Amino acid sequence: MSTPFDEESADFLGPLMPIFKISSSDITNIPLIKHIAKKNKPIFLSTGASTIDEIRDAVKTIEKEGNRKIAILHCILNYPTKYENANLNMIKDIQKNFPEYLVGYSDHTPPDDCMLVLVTAMILGAKIIEKHFTLDKSLPGNDHYHSMDTKDLKNLINNIKLVYKIFGKDKKEPLESEKKAIKYARRSIVATRDIPKNSIIGESMLTFKRPGTGISPKYLNEVIGKKTKRNIKKDEIVRWDDIK
Repeated sequence: MSTPFDEESADFLGPLMPIFKISSSDITNIPLIKHIAKKNKPIFLSTGASTIDEIRDAVKTIEKEGNRKIAILHCILNYPTKYENANLNMIKDIQKNFPEYLVGYSDHTPPDDCMLVLVTAMILGAKIIEKHFTLDKSLPGNDHYHSMDTKDLKNLINNIKLVYKIFGKDKKEPLESEKKAIKYARRSIVATRDIPKNSIIGESMLTFKRPGTGISPKYLNEVIGKKTKRNIKKDEIVRWDDIK
């Protein structure tokens, strides 16, 4: 992938690249955006130092050329970007304003040990991550010192894999692995004293203890006032068969 900064470069790169990247610096360069959009290839639109209206104008320019293969990348136009300036919550604002398009993040922060900035961007919904890469951070120039290297990239991949693993299901329900815990961690209605057969059960006769193999405490009101069918000993779990 490469970023053209003029129409001649776009024409040269067209046959070479499956995707065009438009720099934050050209977010208002409507003529260039229009020229690139006509090539009908996917476009990564970087949005550093831009407003939602400026992004919208750029997106509409692309759409008018019949091209809807657009990804919008949150970006901060600082080299490097301080952590307090990353403003990753802006990813959600872009998602809200452009729900029909992929949203990503183009990052210029110095790599942290856990690559937490990029992992957080992914958690917030970034589907595309752009990060400068180098083999040697000590090389001269404006990019190497805040780029990620092979170690950073490995950490990023491993941590994103872990996050996807812990994301799990999006519907709240008990897991198979929790079923044993449900049985033994929850509580049952238990007698606080010996309760003779044919006694009317009062609230003071009952408490709640583990395991949850008897009547759940949520049914307390349905147990109070019932008559016992048998003698129930102190600390014994009360069961539906014990009452009438």
